[in-house]
Amino acid sequence: MPFKRPSPARSESSSSVEEHPSKRPRLSSPTEIISNASNTRPLKVYIVPAKIDSKTFSSLCRLTERRDAILEKVSPKKDGNGTEVDVCDFDLELSGDVHEADVVVTAVHMKQRLERHVDWELAKSKAIVTPQWLEDSVKYGRPMPCGDYAALNVLHDETVHECPDRPSCNSGSPEPGPSHTSSRSPSTSKQIPEDAPQPADISLLTHTSRYCCCRASPLVCPNQGLIKQLDKIKEARNLEGEERSMLSYARAISVIKAFPHVITHSNLKREISKLPYLGEKLLSMVEEFIKTGQINETQGILTSSRFQALSAFTTIHGIGPHTARKLYNLGLRTLEDLERYYEVEPGRCGQETLAVIEAAGRESDEAIVERSIKVALALRHDFSQTIPRAEVEEMNRVVMSELEQIEQGCKSIVVGGYRRGKPQSNDVDIVISHRNWESGAGKIKGLCKRFVRRLHERGLVTHVMHLSGFHEHNALRTHHWDSLEKALTVFVLPGDGSQRRVYRRLDLIFAAPQVFWTAVVGWTGSTMFQRDLRLYAKQQK
Repeated sequence: MPFKRPSPARSESSSSVEEHPSKRPRLSSPTEIISNASNTRPLKVYIVPAKIDSKTFSSLCRLTERRDAILEKVSPKKDGNGTEVDVCDFDLELSGDVHEADVVVTAVHMKQRLERHVDWELAKSKAIVTPQWLEDSVKYGRPMPCGDYAALNVLHDETVHECPDRPSCNSGSPEPGPSHTSSRSPSTSKQIPEDAPQPADISLLTHTSRYCCCRASPLVCPNQGLIKQLDKIKEARNLEGEERSMLSYARAISVIKAFPHVITHSNLKREISKLPYLGEKLLSMVEEFIKTGQINETQGILTSSRFQALSAFTTIHGIGPHTARKLYNLGLRTLEDLERYYEVEPGRCGQETLAVIEAAGRESDEAIVERSIKVALALRHDFSQTIPRAEVEEMNRVVMSELEQIEQGCKSIVVGGYRRGKPQSNDVDIVISHRNWESGAGKIKGLCKRFVRRLHERGLVTHVMHLSGFHEHNALRTHHWDSLEKALTVFVLPGDGSQRRVYRRLDLIFAAPQVFWTAVVGWTGSTMFQRDLRLYAKQQK
């Protein structure tokens, strides 16, 4: 039985897209307004009653009575910033049939719940927005950009695309956002691009390319069984610190994953042997798998007690291959051994989270790793449960709803395995920035710490494993891990007390608008894609 480790020495420091509205004469009289409105087909609005109380539902229905609203809004109106805005030529009509609706208003934010009321295929052909869209559209006298009010993140792009096209009232008027008080800049200000660049033309991808970023990489490929066998060998090399060998297997796996057909004896010599990064040893393993359905070296690795121990250790956040080998050399073999060594009780992890937040940037790397390991060990049973996509989307919605309370005008994208299309995630990574290109960097700086403090006060963040701020560019840095503000946290969704909330790992990454999409690509992965993307840029571009 391994002994407890000696007590460690104490450290001294324990929005919208930039709009291009069409210009039109400004309406100046009630007669003009009503006349224009009558010439435009009303926007049909369907309201999903789920999660909306009867009083609010009635209020929303009354908001669709646009003719009375237009007459009441003839006099100049002002937005949240005191700027005069115009009344636009649009009309609203409450629809009792979701199929006929131009806009679907709902307080539901999860796919499974919405499917109970609206067919999913139909939902993808509609603009699905929150009740705030209806309230703000009436308040400001014009239909607001649907993308800013998308009720489901998974349908954001469809909502933007299906948003009813209505002319803007005045090109100089500011666009209020999906909040009670808008912090958006005028439409003449440069905004962070709302959408990623157009997806690559798949026809240009080829499985024979030397660069992973130029090959297709399906989640499940025709040779998935072979990939799993080779992946264990790669993992073993990584655990033993054999980085060059690990990289060789990683490259070979990436190439095989992109091959569009099942590998057989007939195409082994003719096609597979000509693919990049597949040497004689790799080809012999492929041939062995074709004959027997397995690779002997893989079977030996799987039965190795050392591999089993090291592999188990590295499932704990904060323990990498180097630390795993050190722990193994101390005589530790199981996760229970780790719990005794780190003096951790499963399911219970006392941590002064506020103290961690305030000490951000002043802690040693050792202290950060120490805390990460203890938290991950204590909560390992929850962390081992994968997170379905619907829950990932709900976490993002809750996070952005809270962020809107302290800094309006921000946008986010969930990255990592979720963005790569995986049905289940081990943790959630969210990249956040501000929409305003010019002032966004200043608004983002320092926001991470303020926001994490709020999430903790709200009971949503229970532990903080790491919190860092921006660092100025340093040419001597070999990586840019510290060029972004980030928080590695433990998060729980709001609950009603009827069941225990599950602890989830949540990483928040704050990036200035100028590097937002770079951060999105960098945190999306995979590791080999990122490596080859840099290599491709260096050698080809």
